Amino acid sequence: MLQTNEIKVLLVEDDEDDYIIFKDILKEIKNNSYSLTWISSYDKACERVRKNEHDIYFFDYLLGAKTGLDLLQECVESGVDSPIIILTGLGNQQTDLKAMQLGAVDYLVKDDINVEKLERSIRYSIEQNKMLKRLKSSETKFRGIFENSHDVIFLSDKEGRFVDINESAERLFGYSRSELLNMAIADLYENKKECEKYLSQIQQNGHYSSFEIVLLDKSGNKKYCTLTANIQRTDENREVYYQGIIHDLTMRKKAERDIITAEKLAIASKIARTLAHEVRNPLTNINLSVEQLEEDITDEDHKPYFDIIKRNSKRINDLVTELIENSKPAALNEELISVQSILQNTIELAKDRAELKNIKILTDFNVLNKKVVADEASLTIAFLNILINAIEAVQENTGVIKVSSGSEGNKCYISIEDNGHGIEESHRTKIFEPYFTNKPNGMGLGLAASQSIINIHKGRIDFETELTKGTRFLVELSTF
Repeated sequence: MLQTNEIKVLLVEDDEDDYIIFKDILKEIKNNSYSLTWISSYDKACERVRKNEHDIYFFDYLLGAKTGLDLLQECVESGVDSPIIILTGLGNQQTDLKAMQLGAVDYLVKDDINVEKLERSIRYSIEQNKMLKRLKSSETKFRGIFENSHDVIFLSDKEGRFVDINESAERLFGYSRSELLNMAIADLYENKKECEKYLSQIQQNGHYSSFEIVLLDKSGNKKYCTLTANIQRTDENREVYYQGIIHDLTMRKKAERDIITAEKLAIASKIARTLAHEVRNPLTNINLSVEQLEEDITDEDHKPYFDIIKRNSKRINDLVTELIENSKPAALNEELISVQSILQNTIELAKDRAELKNIKILTDFNVLNKKVVADEASLTIAFLNILINAIEAVQENTGVIKVSSGSEGNKCYISIEDNGHGIEESHRTKIFEPYFTNKPNGMGLGLAASQSIINIHKGRIDFETELTKGTRFLVELSTF
């Protein structure tokens, strides 16, 4: 039942007799109190409805040169949100349907109106209008959550083709919304078999919860994400949709890896200092003993043995010194320097190595005016370590290395890409670990040092690799 508050009714009717009949019937309704306003012309009605002051509107179908449907259209365009009922002298199904299509909530024939019908029509119309307003408010609220969510929220059909998707997808994947709506989620997956697994599981179980997946953006960059999805059905239960949320973990994954690497570097530094102390003490005793033996034993036949001991002792001492130097945090001499200049100097330092293997180094620099606050010497070492790794990874005579750069906002991006064998799956998580190497004569400090230097410069380093196709190292630095 409606509340007993006064209900404001506006009647637009050009026939005064019909107005009087309507007013009398309205007075007989006992459940509520009504305040009736009568307007007899179309133009005055237009002015009044734009104010949107009434709880319910009744429009006569015939209003001179205009009709109640014209007035109904005027209400829709003016944003009137109260229920509207069309009155007519004769019933007409086409007029009835058109009125409903334009937004009328009911259609009454004047000769059939009585107290019961009018009360019921008003009551149902107002209650339905309240329900529609609640639904609209709810839709607006959830649409706001949909559009403003930092996570990607999407709706797809059961084949995985996007039906709707929010703006976060544009930011994450680099595609426009119109491009995404012509795509399927499979187009974003790095591993298509994983997408098949997703579609199969949600079809079987009705949900897919927080699985970690790797997606690709428009430029081919990897995005580490979690995907949660559920089946959604229409009211008629005829169509099936998948509603999903994609949460981006890329930055968190990188941060976690940086923390782990920093912890490993700290442990390695401590081990190096301990080792240096424990090795140098006995090494000093060995050297002193050799010097004493050289004085006591003058036989020339023994001299080569003394030389071997001293040479290897020096080698051990040099290695210990190198371990200590690599474990110390670098002291930076920061200045404003050109990114392109650093890259060109790095390539020049690696030029001889590349020429010995007959390797091509191609460049594509797009950071001509970009500068960074950095220690030029240490940043050059960081890039040189990556470039030397690339030279060692490619085949002689057929190797190609691409050094490119670009910028966006206050960030510059450096890419060093080779066409080598790629990095084995088992080695990928260890690539920046100190002392990890698969080279016969390597110490495993090059990439660890590069990462440490770039981290000190508040930058980021990452890599992408594919067996038999090569590896690409990506460095991000802040510019000024």
